[in-house]
Parts: sequence; C-alpha cells; structure tokens
Amino acid sequence: MKHSTAWTKKDLEYLFQAKAEGLPYSVIARELGRTVEGVKSKFLKTDWDKSGVIDSVSKRMKNSKKVLFEQKTSNTLERRLETYKLRADLIADRVEKSIKSAPKIKHKTWTPPGRKRQKHRNEDIGLILSDLHIGHHHSLEETGGLSEYSINTFVKRLKNLEKATSDIFELHSALYKIPTLHIFCLGDIVDGMNNAGAWSPVYIETPIFDQIMTAMEHISASIAYWLSMFKEIKFYGIRGNHGRVAPSGAEKDYNNWDVLFYKMLELKFGDNPRIKFVVPKTWWHMEEIKGHNFLMVHGDDVKSSGSAIKGLETFEQKMTGILKKIPDYTLMGHFHSCAELSTNNGKLICNGSFVGGDVYSLKTIHRASKSEQKIFGIHDKRGITWTYNIDLESKR
Repeated sequence: MKHSTAWTKKDLEYLFQAKAEGLPYSVIARELGRTVEGVKSKFLKTDWDKSGVIDSVSKRMKNSKKVLFEQKTSNTLERRLETYKLRADLIADRVEKSIKSAPKIKHKTWTPPGRKRQKHRNEDIGLILSDLHIGHHHSLEETGGLSEYSINTFVKRLKNLEKATSDIFELHSALYKIPTLHIFCLGDIVDGMNNAGAWSPVYIETPIFDQIMTAMEHISASIAYWLSMFKEIKFYGIRGNHGRVAPSGAEKDYNNWDVLFYKMLELKFGDNPRIKFVVPKTWWHMEEIKGHNFLMVHGDDVKSSGSAIKGLETFEQKMTGILKKIPDYTLMGHFHSCAELSTNNGKLICNGSFVGGDVYSLKTIHRASKSEQKIFGIHDKRGITWTYNIDLESKR
C-alpha cells in the first residue's frame, strides 16, 4: 500500500489502533507503505489527545471485541448444545430399544374376591363429641353471609352426625364386626353463663337451664339411636371451660354445667346395662381401649407462645411426665379445628366444633373453620386404623 507524504485521518486511526493492539513499528510501516523511522516519529510526535482519533478508535475496538466475544460464546454454546442433543438421542434410542425388548404387560380386569366378613377381626368405633356450644347464636347478617348458628342449627347438625355415623358403621361393618361405640365427649356442650368466662354474653341466646335441657333432649335421643346399632356404648365425659358455673377460681373446676349434663345422662340411661359412663372430677382422663392408651382433655389448658402445634406437643410431653404413662393417642377439643399430629409418643387428635366460624373467630383470629367432628376405628393391634372428619353441614 503506497501513501503520499501527508498523513490522512484514516492513517492516523490505523497507527493509533495498531499500537494500542501491540503491533511493532515494522508491521505498521509495511501496512502503511512508510519507513519504520517515519512511522515511529509520527506516533511519538503526534498529540493524540488533540488528534480527534482516540474516540473513534476506542469505539471501534470495543465493538470488535464484543463481536469476537459473542462469536466465541455462541460457538461454545452451540458445541455444548450439540453434545447434549447427541447424548439425549443416544439415551432415547436405548430407552426405546429397552421398551421394545421388554415383555408385554398382560392386562387384567380386577374382580372382587368375595371376601367374607372375618369373625375374629373386630374393631371399635370412636366418636369425638365436643364444642357443641348449645345456646350460642349468631346470624348470617352479623357475619356477612359467612356463618350462622342457633339451637335449630345445632339440631340439624346433630341429625347429620347421626346419619353420618350410621353410614360409616354400615360401610365398615360389612368387613368386620363393630360391637362398641366409644363416645369421647370433650366439653363445651353448653355455651355457658353470662359473665362466667372471658366470652361475651351478647351471643348467648338462651339461659343455662334451657341449654342443659336442650342438650338432654337431643343428645340422649342420639345415644338411643346409636344403641340400636352397637352392642354397647362407652361414654367418657370431660368438662370444658364454657361450662363454668362462676369465673375461674371462684369455684372448684368440676362444678361445671358439662359435668351436670353428663351426670343427668348417666341417670337417664342408668337402667340400661349396654351403656357405661365415665365422668371424672379431673380435667383429664386416661383410658386403655383395646390395648391402647387414650388421654382425653378439653384443651383449654394448652399454652402456646406463637405456634399452636408447639403448644400441643409441649402439653402432651408434660402430661406424659406428670402421669408417668405414655398416651398412644391424645384427644382434645377447644380449638374448633379438626387436625392430627404425629409426635414422639403417639398421635394428637384435635376435634372440630358444631359452630364452625363465629363472629369471634372470623373477626379476631380471621379463621373460618368448618363445623366437623372426628370419628375413627380402633383395632387391638394397629390402634386407630381409619379416621373421618364428618362435615356437619353436608346434607344427608
């Protein structure tokens, strides 16, 4: 390439860029068609800051480096993708060959084995009955259409519980005998008295006497219905906190409307040897059923700081230490939510309520629990074998 003596802007840009890239003067001189000394002299004497070529050269160098980087990156990614595709194709070929060489599956149609009911494999049924809050009242208007509860609601839901228990008994008794129903009545049968607890009296629609008489009328009828299904019923009555006859500490704990109701039931069925009552004065009761220990409490004594689950686990552990006996199952109500939790000792089973979400739970703790009760099977070797949460609002 031959050049005149004058240096053009293009010559200067090439000179600056070539030196910036580390090319020797001899190569630059040969490219420009000039002497080595002339090129060297021009580079050293030129005031590059004022030459006006630095910006354009810098921009061009950046663009060229970016293009080179992208080309190298693209080539690397393409090579990797080709490698992965090749591996995937090889694996797919091998899988296809394996599937084709595998023996064909013979499709069969399942037919019931016609198994007869086993004579010696008996199970009992356990039904938790708690948090009925007979006498409580709130309307759809007060909850914005979310929930309602009244004496009539209680009666309807109790009938649903009767029917659901009957359906479950019919289903399982086709497989094995179910001689005994255990009713774990865990308290808060009544909604309570005005000013006897920390609850508001504005949602109590009936006096405590009427609450007790309503409970007697309808629950005794349910027990009589269940006696027509089971050979025997064992009833365990644990008091709740809403049955207090006075504010906490003013009377002994067992002076409780729930306890009075249980004793009235016991008197009513006193001449029937097929039903037995256990109504302790304590706030807890441990019963061995088919070789398994059942600890029953209402649950208002469970203390939790932050996590309700942690509080339940701590309660079970402390009660185990106090009683010096490990419960296989700890049954409780109070929390108005059906739940099951496996622990190091066994299992915690929480019952729901007849009320479901009320004004307090919806507004204060923002919880709309369903109206449910727990029912389960009890086997002598395997303990609790099945559980259902009975939806009391479901029409049957």
